[in-house]
Amino acid sequence: MINFLRNIEEYGEDVNDFEVSPFESVDMLHRRSRLNKESSKMSLRERILLLKYDLLLLENVERMVEHINKVYDVSNSVEPLEEWWWHLDMIAKGELEIEIGLSSKDKVR
Repeated sequence: MINFLRNIEEYGEDVNDFEVSPFESVDMLHRRSRLNKESSKMSLRERILLLKYDLLLLENVERMVEHINKVYDVSNSVEPLEEWWWHLDMIAKGELEIEIGLSSKDKVR
């Protein structure tokens, strides 16, 4: 079984780090997209940790938009809305509401 923990932890370090280059924060968005593609293979623990870091990113959404916009205009993102992390500007403005959580697959029985 693949262990995604290190990539998730790296993502988690980046969601609240405004001292790094904005280019590294853009790389964080790419990392989140890669994690999204692999999410069905993650353990419950890994998915919960990813959710925790997503919530932290959302708590800091305005600050992250300002940080990333130094090098990348997030309003020009062409990524699908399902990859909401590419549309942080819309979230910050209240133009995009998202629901995040564990899917029924993740429910403990």
